[in-house]
Amino acid sequence: MLYRKVVLTALLALIFLAFFGTLGLSAHMFPQNYDWRYRVISNLLSPRDNPGHYWLPACGIILAAVLMLPLAGYLHRNLEVASSRAAGVSSGALVAGIIALICACLVVPQHTHDVLGIRRLHEFISRSSAGFMAISMLTACWCAWKGFRENLLEARLFWIWSLVTLVPLAGIFLSESLLILTRLKPAWAMPIRSVLRHSVFWHLGFWEWSGSAAIFVFLCAAVFLTPSRTIQTRVTSEKVDLGNRAA
Repeated sequence: MLYRKVVLTALLALIFLAFFGTLGLSAHMFPQNYDWRYRVISNLLSPRDNPGHYWLPACGIILAAVLMLPLAGYLHRNLEVASSRAAGVSSGALVAGIIALICACLVVPQHTHDVLGIRRLHEFISRSSAGFMAISMLTACWCAWKGFRENLLEARLFWIWSLVTLVPLAGIFLSESLLILTRLKPAWAMPIRSVLRHSVFWHLGFWEWSGSAAIFVFLCAAVFLTPSRTIQTRVTSEKVDLGNRAA
């Protein structure tokens, strides 16, 4: 089990370097001033906005996504003690989000030509990836809550997962809702926009970077706060024995 934890820790370190390392390096070499609070990650992947180095973050994100795949299996094995079906949904949604993330790096951001009949295919795939990962994290939170109630998982796992899941999702939802509202009902939304337009909370880029950090923290908590399979089996066996004695 110690060997497995070491391998998973090394995977987390490589994921961090591949994702945030290449994005940070690309942002440093960005032709214009890149401020992560206001610019979306797709600007770094765009041949139009970052013609010299757009391939660097694309390769880094693809590598990070591939390294995340073993963690999906680890997540499933450690959550199925709470609910096998929900654990399958969580790990399956994470795999789908990872695949969509890889596809989003292969379909570069551009708004000139349609790709497969879709004008903004990169944005569609990116949002799909975020949606699948949100489903995975929400389902994992439910498993953590159920496992905590049954003394199978730690309480802090549930609280950390809930914090890193619900806060970015709420921020993205409010940001997108205000953007839609400004298009549908400009008279209603203009006062709100005038107040928030200079705030980082108004910009999708801030929530993209926050969401990326939240996913990484989510994976770290999955590795360091979920008990070993042996401990889970022992706890489950003890509960079964107690139930048999009570009967």
